[in-house]
Amino acid sequence: MSDNKTGIGEGILRGLKKIIFTSDESPAKVNPVKDTAPLVPPVPKAETFMTSKYDESAIAGTVPADKERRLKVYQLLEKMNRPGCDFFEVWNAAVEMGGANSNNIKAAYTSLRFADNSLSRAKLDESGNFYMGELRKILEGETGRRLEEKRRLENEKEHLKASLTTEITSIEQEIKKLQDKLSTKMKERETLNEKYTPQIQAIDEKIQEGGATVNSVLSEMQQVMQIIQQEIK
Repeated sequence: MSDNKTGIGEGILRGLKKIIFTSDESPAKVNPVKDTAPLVPPVPKAETFMTSKYDESAIAGTVPADKERRLKVYQLLEKMNRPGCDFFEVWNAAVEMGGANSNNIKAAYTSLRFADNSLSRAKLDESGNFYMGELRKILEGETGRRLEEKRRLENEKEHLKASLTTEITSIEQEIKKLQDKLSTKMKERETLNEKYTPQIQAIDEKIQEGGATVNSVLSEMQQVMQIIQQEIK
């Protein structure tokens, strides 16, 4: 792309990008275009047509998300821009004139025909449909990739959910078994007194009875010892 780009202005997306950064400003006044001698903008350098003057890193974090996304779309369009004046240049020039309205589009078309005499209504239709078709292909491809990623994440989520549900069910069953075991052990503890108290009481009684019996015999023996000490010399 070189000389046949005469009349486009200062770079392919200057007008379109300006929408993003100066959309709040009032539109520029447009001088009426004379049919006899349209005003043709200066010719830009060839390298400006395919090189964006905006560094995405410079606007990261400072441009609202929607505007940043629009800028990326404009940059995609800029990369697919074809040689010569066509829909792309007419659109851009109209925006430069203050907006892509009926008057500005007509004025841009009239002016750009002096830069490229191959520009025609048929070329505008063909190139416009081409750019829109290419952009739709990019959108469809990106949408397809995102949908595939969505499906992958959903499948991963469902797989993990099923796995966790199985683990939870297993843990719940283990907890129930432990609860049943705990309940059984608590009941066993409650019956300990019933089981052991009578036996312990029986032993206490035997201790008391045995002690009383032995003490009685010891008392009797003590009396015998006293008699022996008194009567036997």
